[in-house]
Amino acid sequence: MFLRHRFFFSLILILISACAPSRATPQPADLQPAVAFTAIPTLTVLPPTPTYAVPPLDDATNTAYYFAPDICNAKWSNNGQQISCPGAEGQPSGYVNLLTEIELNLPYKANAILSVPSQDRNFLDIFGAFPTRTIGLNDFFRAQLYCMPDTQCDVTFSLGYYDSSGKFFEPFPSWPYNYTQLPRLINFPLDILAGQTVQLTLIVRDNGDPTGDFAVWVEPRIYRNSGIFTPIP
Repeated sequence: MFLRHRFFFSLILILISACAPSRATPQPADLQPAVAFTAIPTLTVLPPTPTYAVPPLDDATNTAYYFAPDICNAKWSNNGQQISCPGAEGQPSGYVNLLTEIELNLPYKANAILSVPSQDRNFLDIFGAFPTRTIGLNDFFRAQLYCMPDTQCDVTFSLGYYDSSGKFFEPFPSWPYNYTQLPRLINFPLDILAGQTVQLTLIVRDNGDPTGDFAVWVEPRIYRNSGIFTPIP
């Protein structure tokens, strides 16, 4: 009798266990595939090739003064000696000449000033003080900086002036330039000289070695912006 009861009791326990909900077994989370890293290729940007449909300085209607045609009315020196104009090629004290579009090898017509600093390593600079002019509030100095083809020039262009008392100033930024660069366009305001009568002075400085420094001011000019009525900050 005892064994029968024990048998039935065990059977009941088995049935109860079968009906009870089973404990959930933790399932692994769905793993997302690793993001594949794709390296971005490094692009080598080549310098642009200048192509001009019209001259980049084609602003004759607003030009108040052209420097190039007045080249030999300027006083040229190498900061120690006077230089004649036009000069002779190979002159060790430096020289200047007027260039035409045929000599420039540029894709547009232009006149320019060839400015070759002193080659004798004594002065290394060249200065051209142009006839006096009264500067307007809306005047800009414009030029394109360039090196003669097939030369390896490395120079610094800059702009200065002599005031009415003959004192020299050079308050404007300088523009380093070498033969590996594309022609560089300068468009700089002269408003700090507004109302003054000055001799604007074109300057080319050697950067340590005068060899091959055939520096060119392409169409240097004073551009008068008729739309400016207040000083540029």
